[in-house]
Amino acid sequence: RAQHVAITRDGIRFIREKRPFCWGLSCTDRGKSSKTVPFDKITDCDLEEPAGNACICCVPRILTVVNVDTASSGGGMKELSIAGLKNPVGFKKLVWAMKRVTAQGSGGGSMSSCVIDRGNYDGGGVDSTGESVTTLLKEIRDEMKVNNDLLRGLKNCDTVEDVAPSYNKIDVEKEDNEKIIELL
Repeated sequence: RAQHVAITRDGIRFIREKRPFCWGLSCTDRGKSSKTVPFDKITDCDLEEPAGNACICCVPRILTVVNVDTASSGGGMKELSIAGLKNPVGFKKLVWAMKRVTAQGSGGGSMSSCVIDRGNYDGGGVDSTGESVTTLLKEIRDEMKVNNDLLRGLKNCDTVEDVAPSYNKIDVEKEDNEKIIELL
């Protein structure tokens, strides 16, 4: 809970809040620190997959580490090292995509047009007019309207049948324990 990372339009923002350190004594607390690594300064972003054990071979390593290098970070030191991200591969892809967009953006193109032209990172694309994106957004909007209507109805009613009588209903006959599905 003491570490926060964000991708901004300027770069990677990494913050460590004030936290206890070294047996939790207040005299050893570490203060809040923050660092921003601009995309145009990033030279490498790589992953260290977990392997082996730590602490006298009894604790397995399970956290993937994302290392970000810049031209000024030299030797074995990394400019930024982040461990424990839920999706480190996605983070790395996003960093490289933002670096490309930033590099193209300085050449005169806008950032949003570059992202739309590229499509998603898995190879799927968008047609030249952006119709598939528009269609998808309209479908999402329509589904959210239906969900909002159902939630408003649930807020005012006691039973689901009062809110959504057009949905399928299952009746169970007690005599022979058969389930009969009635389509309304």
